[in-house]
Amino acid sequence: MAYLLLCRVWNALFAAGVCAYSFFIVKNNFEINYSDVLFLSLGIFFLVCFANAHNDIIDFEIDKINRPNRPLPSGRIRIKAAYKLLGILLFFTITFSLLAGFKFAFLFLAAASLCFAYNRLLKGLPLVGNFTVALLSTMPVVIPVINFGLPQRELSMLAFLAFMLTFAREITKDIEDMEGDRSKNLKTFPLLTSINLSLALVFIIHFQCLLQIAIFNPFLLIWAAPFMAISIIFAVLKKWNISQNMLKLAMLGCLAAFLPL
Repeated sequence: MAYLLLCRVWNALFAAGVCAYSFFIVKNNFEINYSDVLFLSLGIFFLVCFANAHNDIIDFEIDKINRPNRPLPSGRIRIKAAYKLLGILLFFTITFSLLAGFKFAFLFLAAASLCFAYNRLLKGLPLVGNFTVALLSTMPVVIPVINFGLPQRELSMLAFLAFMLTFAREITKDIEDMEGDRSKNLKTFPLLTSINLSLALVFIIHFQCLLQIAIFNPFLLIWAAPFMAISIIFAVLKKWNISQNMLKLAMLGCLAAFLPL
C-alpha cells in the first residue's frame, strides 16, 4: 500500500483513463488501433507514477513539514528502495510507449525528462514550475492529437481546460505548502508576492476558463461552473485542499460532457 501511495496510483489511473477516453472522443472520425490505445494509456500510467515517486523523493525534507504521513517521511519506504522503483517505472514507461511507435517513445522520454527537471530545478521558480506541471497535465489529451493530427476541436478545448485548471490548482497548492517551501528557500509565487495576489491570479484563471467554455459551448458551463464556484469559495475560506479537489471535479465534469453519444 505504501508504494501505491508513493506513486499516487489513483492519479495515475485517472490520467491513463483520460488518455483512453480522449481516443474514444474522436472514435467516429478516425480508425483507432486499440492496441496502441492500451500501450499509450499504460505508458501514461507508469509515467505519472514515475513523476509522483520522483517528486516525493526530491520533496523528502519538505514533506517532513508539509506532509509527514507520506510514505518516505513516515519511514514506510526507504529512499534507496524508492530510487529502485523509479528505474522500474521509467523502464515500463519507455517500453509501452515504444510499442506504440518511436515518436511516442521520444515523447514519453521527453516528458519524463521534463518531470525530472521540474522536480530538481523548476519547482521552486515562480510560476515556471506551475506552468510545467500544467503543460504535462495536457499530455493524456494531446496524445490522440499527435496520433491523428490536427484539427481536433474537442480535444484542443480539453487540453486548454486541463492546462488552465491544473495551473490554478498548482498555485493553490503552493499557497498550501508555503511553510515547507519557505524552509527550503523555494521561490514560489505565493512566497514572492502574497496569498492575496496569488488568489487573484487563480480567480483570473477561473474567469478565463469560464469565458472560453461559454464561447466553445455554453452547455459545458453546467458541468464545470458549479465546481469552479465552490473552489473559489473554499479558497477564500483558506480550505486549500478542498479548493484543489473542486478543480479536479470541474475537469472531470468537462470530460463527462464530451462523452460521445
